[in-house]
Amino acid sequence: MKLKLIALAAMLAASGVAQAKIADSNDNAIAMPTSGGDMFASLVSVSNNASFAVDLGLRLDQFTAAVAPTQTGVKLVWDLDAGTFSDMGSFSTGLAGQMQTLNYGSVYTTFATPSVIGAADLKFDVKAMDGTPTFAPGVGTNRYLSTSAASSITATNGQVFGMDNVDTYVIAANADATNSTHGADLNTAGANMFDSGDAANVYFENGSKNNWNGATSFTSTGTASGDLNFYSLVNSSSVAGSQATVVKYAGVWSFDVATAQLSYATAPVPEAETYAMMLAGLGLVGFMVSRRRKLA
Repeated sequence: MKLKLIALAAMLAASGVAQAKIADSNDNAIAMPTSGGDMFASLVSVSNNASFAVDLGLRLDQFTAAVAPTQTGVKLVWDLDAGTFSDMGSFSTGLAGQMQTLNYGSVYTTFATPSVIGAADLKFDVKAMDGTPTFAPGVGTNRYLSTSAASSITATNGQVFGMDNVDTYVIAANADATNSTHGADLNTAGANMFDSGDAANVYFENGSKNNWNGATSFTSTGTASGDLNFYSLVNSSSVAGSQATVVKYAGVWSFDVATAQLSYATAPVPEAETYAMMLAGLGLVGFMVSRRRKLA
């Protein structure tokens, strides 16, 4: 199945009719063999039968090279309505200079009706994929980024191999011209929403994208009013039953319904003045303790 999808993507790219602008785990073998797939976010409300997919304009390798799992002082903000990106942390990642052209058009505005944005079941997630055919996987050939509300997650190599099943969602969304603003190539980041006239796989809930189309035991989504942890999952070997390498990032993802801003942020790095104040405070406490002992 994987080889058929790769062949289909290659054929469409060669013919010039492909609209695939969220690079999936197939595309890494064709257009970007060292960069992985695009990072993309999804919003969904089951009660409104509505979902929204948006390309974040960065590829997996770009994010992982710029933001280490332990890095603090990071704040990356995407405005899904205005179609802008800002690097606002005390630690500059340099990602602003690597961003693809963001072309979200009015898709978010169309999606974000009062009933959808006000829905109690509105949830979101962030993913990135870099998979290869699983018949001969080497160590570290299958790499994924995923949000989860869980404080910790685990996965076997076999589960990691199956995570590229979410390609069905990405490919369907990319091929849908309704309410979409995909650019002409993989360097333009677009957005798309599901409506009643779309193919089934354009809808996030079809096939349970919550758990990577049934591949994982953890859930990638969380409520829009809460924070989501972020994880890197990489196959540790070709043995399906062995545990994959899972690393938790220091930052969390959040979505502000009021401003339509999606953000990844870590704890800020204390300024020099803050350190000085902390040391002065500790010194004062030490002085007071010493004085009390002498008076006693």
